Amino acid sequence: MQQRIYLIDDDEAIRCSLSALLATVGWQTETFASVQQFQAAVTDLPALSGCLLLDIRMPGKTGMTLLEEWRGQGLTIPVIIMTGHGNIDLCRRAFKNGAFEFLTKPIDADTLFDTVGAAMEQRRQSLQQQQKTAELQTRLATLSAREQEVIALIVEGKANKEIARELELSPRTVEAHRANAFARLGVNSLAKLIRLYGGLTPPEEGGTR
Repeated sequence: MQQRIYLIDDDEAIRCSLSALLATVGWQTETFASVQQFQAAVTDLPALSGCLLLDIRMPGKTGMTLLEEWRGQGLTIPVIIMTGHGNIDLCRRAFKNGAFEFLTKPIDADTLFDTVGAAMEQRRQSLQQQQKTAELQTRLATLSAREQEVIALIVEGKANKEIARELELSPRTVEAHRANAFARLGVNSLAKLIRLYGGLTPPEEGGTR
């Protein structure tokens, strides 16, 4: 999905100037004059890709309240809070609610480009990591249930003999499961296994034993 910038601000001049600036460096921007417009156009918050520029003071709910609500609804893209009346308390609350950055209007071009660029790069890296994790989970799911058990115990730091006792298998059988699992997972060392798969939750259902 192409990354884009979502800009929500009730000030038309701000919307026009910021979107024009962002267009000069090739970023695609969708602008909204109100939260209602944004919510009517965007129905799947978790699926958004890019970043969000959100004015903190608009009619109805504040940007801060919306940020908190949207995070609870699955919004994961970086959110840049904008305000013409910034103070330390607002800034602190913004970061507490997961804001990527807190900008005070008027926003100069260099600050805008640097902040949006960093937000877009963070999102790109996040999507890349999600894809990598999904690929590793797919590989993990190809293991049999017994192989998953063996791998989980290996990651816990247990030796083959300990695993054999716990699973009531012979050490030779454990070694066979280990070798098969390593081959399917594309790893050739314990260090690589732990680095790639140590933090993953095994699938709920595996293959046959």
